[in-house]
Amino acid sequence: MLYSYSRLSLYETCPYRFYQKYILGKKEPVTKPLALGKAVHKAIELKINGISEHEAIIEAIIESDFHPEVTYEEIASLVQRAPEVRGQTEVHFVLPLGDGIQLQGYIDLLEEERFWDWKSNWRLYRANDTRQLALYAWAIMKRRGLRQVMGTLYFLRFRKAESFVYNESDANEARKWAHGLAEEIEMKKSCLESFPDMASSLFPPTPGGHCKHCPFVMECYQKSKN
Repeated sequence: MLYSYSRLSLYETCPYRFYQKYILGKKEPVTKPLALGKAVHKAIELKINGISEHEAIIEAIIESDFHPEVTYEEIASLVQRAPEVRGQTEVHFVLPLGDGIQLQGYIDLLEEERFWDWKSNWRLYRANDTRQLALYAWAIMKRRGLRQVMGTLYFLRFRKAESFVYNESDANEARKWAHGLAEEIEMKKSCLESFPDMASSLFPPTPGGHCKHCPFVMECYQKSKN
């Protein structure tokens, strides 16, 4: 399995949902936040690369697969709040974490020693509240031979930037986190091949506030009753 920050974060939040989505391959409905985020990222990328705002938004609507809740006006409002910055857009990386495990990711905007991640959600948080920026910083340092790099979350709805300068220690700590979780998942996958009846104990649900956004919440509820 090729890992990403979002996959590892999902496993850490709820192993059961990870199991349903990435082991069993069950499809999840495309929610408005997911579709809007995808559309806004595409529109900003195209606009930075010289496409007119109108054409960029039209392409973004197509990118969202014409999600009924994603509107031209909302995309435009968020795109217009993005800062005027230049660099490489949607930079894809695939790097070894160790022991045959690979990590991939997409960096929204990469400058010489700084990278940006666009956020279209309604919740503000600090750069180090998650491992995402630190993990991306590790990837950039690895590819460019840098010893430090600045990562910036940019919350479009609030026109607010949250930045942190990551050094090698910060980046390696994030790599160790990712490698540890990925190793744990691989071990559980191996166990599952020999003992398929252990799925519920290997990938247990972890009830919490995140459950209200989970499409498998009723399955969890039914299992807890049995």
